[in-house]
Amino acid sequence: MTNEEMRRMKERLEIGEFKINYKSGVHYGIIEDFFKGKTDELTPKDRERIIAVLEAEAKKKKK
Repeated sequence: MTNEEMRRMKERLEIGEFKINYKSGVHYGIIEDFFKGKTDELTPKDRERIIAVLEAEAKKKKK
């Protein structure tokens, strides 16, 4: 999943940065900077965790 796809998915699902932080364990500042476009850099582990949260939320919304 690309950075832009992750950002669009977050907006489409209307998930806040704090919820992603809480569920993924990724530092809030990293999440905030990434989703506000201040940085495109995420460690592979952080990227995997954020994607997992976004995909889990997408599954919940489909039900």
